[in-house]
Amino acid sequence: MTNNSICRKVFLAVDLGAGSGRVMAANFDGAKIALEEVSRWASAPVKIGGAFHWDADAIFKEITSGIKKARAIYGGAIESVGIDSWAVDYGLLDSAGNLLNKPFIYRDTRTDGMMEKVFAKVPKAEIYKKTGIQFLFFNTLYQIEAEILYGKNIQNAKSFLMMPDLFAYMLTGEKFNERTNASSTQFYNPFKREWDFEILEKIGAPSEIFKNGFAECGDVVGKLRAGLKEELGDMKVVAVASHDTASAVAATPSQSDNPAYINSGTWSLPGVELKAPLASDAAFKENFTNEVGAENTIRFLKNVTGMWLVQKSKEAWAKEGRDTDYKTLEAAAAQSEAMRTIIDPDAPDFVMPENMPRAIANYCSARNIPVPQDQGQLFRAIQESIALKYAYVFKTIEDITGVKPDSINVMGGGSKDAFLNQFTADATGKTVLAGPTESTALGNAIMQMKASGDISDLRQGRALIAASVSPKIFSPNKANRQIWDAAYEKFYSGKNPDLKAEFQRKAIRMLKFRRAAEN
Repeated sequence: MTNNSICRKVFLAVDLGAGSGRVMAANFDGAKIALEEVSRWASAPVKIGGAFHWDADAIFKEITSGIKKARAIYGGAIESVGIDSWAVDYGLLDSAGNLLNKPFIYRDTRTDGMMEKVFAKVPKAEIYKKTGIQFLFFNTLYQIEAEILYGKNIQNAKSFLMMPDLFAYMLTGEKFNERTNASSTQFYNPFKREWDFEILEKIGAPSEIFKNGFAECGDVVGKLRAGLKEELGDMKVVAVASHDTASAVAATPSQSDNPAYINSGTWSLPGVELKAPLASDAAFKENFTNEVGAENTIRFLKNVTGMWLVQKSKEAWAKEGRDTDYKTLEAAAAQSEAMRTIIDPDAPDFVMPENMPRAIANYCSARNIPVPQDQGQLFRAIQESIALKYAYVFKTIEDITGVKPDSINVMGGGSKDAFLNQFTADATGKTVLAGPTESTALGNAIMQMKASGDISDLRQGRALIAASVSPKIFSPNKANRQIWDAAYEKFYSGKNPDLKAEFQRKAIRMLKFRRAAEN
């Protein structure tokens, strides 16, 4: 652990994922930030009466346990704590401020059929025009529709809090909604910077539960409750970019006015940062999302399948006794023929196959595409295909927004994938800057540093991250330009009908599987 004597300040980033949570310590020495993991835990769902819920009390206990452990390590150097989490889920509080029930998990089946019921009340185009949010069956809007139709809690509720705001309330007793997570609900209006009460009224939601007010990134929202202060010590609680992707994008080490990024992992989020939302007909047709980012920027992005295909292929090979590490796969792929096999990584065929390599082979056979004959060919096919899909998304972004970035920042676990990073540079023709890997915790920390006065704004925070973490640079290989352009023309010019299906249909199928798989 870091020696406390050289730590000027420590900022605790509570980073909650759908499968696990952790407390990270961001050590700031006046010039750079260094991260250390304090605690980590699994967040398993609980099943009650056939429905899946989050055990909020158990998660909160882990949060306070992690803070207590950090206090024992860093003592009085701890400045504040901030919480980020996944999107769309929420808690409902009664008049006494108690949870009416354990919060539902977004992947619970209660949202089945809710999109159609909402569209019968509010036209789909109207929802997009007002919110700019992509249509995903588990969005909070459809969860609230399910509450209205099947539950009684919403009639008894007095307050609505998104998950990170719920845990901040449990720490401080203060009720608020932070904008980045609020924007994921599909009933937040980024143009008016307010809940869209017209949509809520049309679906029959009680508007009074949405009157807590909004917190801005970098706001000090309170201090620990008296009982917790005695146990954990005195510290401020800060509203960070509480949507975990918003925190990750906040950590983009770029000084561009419209940084381009890929939050890369099993699933990837390629996009650009805009100054204002864009809910045009073209954005609606392509189902892009306009989620609020730090300092009221807009994350204009898409969901794209990432390393899911490789992970599931490795699982299948391991079951066959042919487990292979990534370095071996990369070496084999490097010796394989370029552009031999190109697939659509978002095809429904790859959503829930029993055997991923077999599913890819069947997909190729049905379309007269060369079938990969070994692990190296398959690995290369997946990586090249993902890179081409990134190129398609960024080309579409340029067409819709007019923003033409010359570089892409790749963050998250996928930033360590040098093979894919190089292919991404080659496919897009843009320089790829890979890193930081721990982007969410860093983005969380810099918004706390804004509250403490150590930085003045997001741009300065990004400069600090750039000084603390050196990204790896991947430049486009000009010698390969022709082969990548030819592949793009073949598969994304509209000439191949199998790769022309709309993203929305694919995304819905993929995300339904994600819900089933996580159960």
